Amino acid sequence: MRVNIDEIKEAGLERRWDVAREALDAMVEGDRSGWRARGPVHVGVRLEKVERRVLVKATARAELQAQCGRCLKPIEAEVPVDFDLTLVPADEYEDEAGQGEDETHRPVAGSFDAGEAEEEVYTGKVIDLDPILREQVLLALPAYPVCRADCKGLCSVCGNDLNERECGCDRKVPDPRWAGLAKLKLQ
Repeated sequence: MRVNIDEIKEAGLERRWDVAREALDAMVEGDRSGWRARGPVHVGVRLEKVERRVLVKATARAELQAQCGRCLKPIEAEVPVDFDLTLVPADEYEDEAGQGEDETHRPVAGSFDAGEAEEEVYTGKVIDLDPILREQVLLALPAYPVCRADCKGLCSVCGNDLNERECGCDRKVPDPRWAGLAKLKLQ
């Protein structure tokens, strides 16, 4: 979704659109947890101009599916993707970054200003919201998909689902550092 900044009037601008399932799959493709889209994402955004900055308030719901990372059963999740962001023109951002810097006062390499955490830089008159939405979807994804918090997973010996029944296999792995002692005979 692209928005021309000149379209944003004093009262603000609201837009709604759907991101197709295939496009959402492309957004989460690099995520290792295996999430896939179950359907399109419905996105609503409100844009307001404050001087040259643009305030973005967005809400979205992504319906996703994956395999449980422990027992491999299919699971489904509705992931809320709600965020507020300030878009700053690139030239204004550079002006702020350059103020007050001289030989005696330079920002420390790797330093971080918490106020800039919810800011993005834009250039030109058109703002592309798709990369911003992609970043926010990736941040909202559950890191490790599980069907439930107390999922026991699969037996490492026989592959049985331990949530359904205990299999009785000896799953204790001996510490290899003590393996030499097993060969000793006591007299």
